[in-house]
Amino acid sequence: MSANLPLPHPEWSRLSEKYHALVSQIAAVIADTHVLADSVPVILGRYAAAFGDRLVRLQALEIEAARCKREIELLQSAINQGAQWDYDSIHQILEREFCECQEKLNQESRNFQEQQGILQHLLDPQTTRALRDQFRVLARRLHPDLHPLQTDAQEELWHRVMAAYHAQDLSELDAIEVITRDAPQENLAVNMESLTESLQRMEAKWQTLLENLSKRRKSWPHDQLPLLDDPAALSIKQKELDDRIDACTVIRDQRRAHLNQILDPQ
Repeated sequence: MSANLPLPHPEWSRLSEKYHALVSQIAAVIADTHVLADSVPVILGRYAAAFGDRLVRLQALEIEAARCKREIELLQSAINQGAQWDYDSIHQILEREFCECQEKLNQESRNFQEQQGILQHLLDPQTTRALRDQFRVLARRLHPDLHPLQTDAQEELWHRVMAAYHAQDLSELDAIEVITRDAPQENLAVNMESLTESLQRMEAKWQTLLENLSKRRKSWPHDQLPLLDDPAALSIKQKELDDRIDACTVIRDQRRAHLNQILDPQ
């Protein structure tokens, strides 16, 4: 006659399944958060390719127009006071006042060039998807937030995962996936009470991670993806910048003409 085994609590199986499903969901959000952070250079590169040249041209025109306006003000002030204006002194004032603006523009131009250069070194889409999928699997198995009772060996494996992912080393991720494929699942709950508490902690963590992920997707530069992914919207934005460049060119040229009249009244 077989020994009488204790019957599991009727809620145990349901809560246990819910717990493990939640762990997988959390792992997915963690992986998506890392992917989102690592996508920043690519988004910036796409933004630079779409708008960088126009933005630099527009800012250069705005600086030039503002400088012409300031030069006119300095010259007109000297004329109104009946003073003999010293053009070298005026030039020094303009250089001093607009030096910082020009340096910022030069730096922004260099940044756009560097960001756009990232696009020349992208992995093919298939490899990129494979990296993300493998990283998600390994996050489920090894992420410290999901496995607080990690051994030193597991912690070292997670460090290897992170290093391989950032280095875009798919072969290393594949190797770690094989190593950890048959690893036993960590059992955090020994009774209904601890299982319920673990489930509550996981639900709170999941909500926090989802909220943080949502906020990051709405922040710069991720908030530019809808624009960059929409060819029609992209064209409209580029046309708007072109129109602003044309308008600023007109203003700059008008001020140049006025300045020339002051410098050479004849």
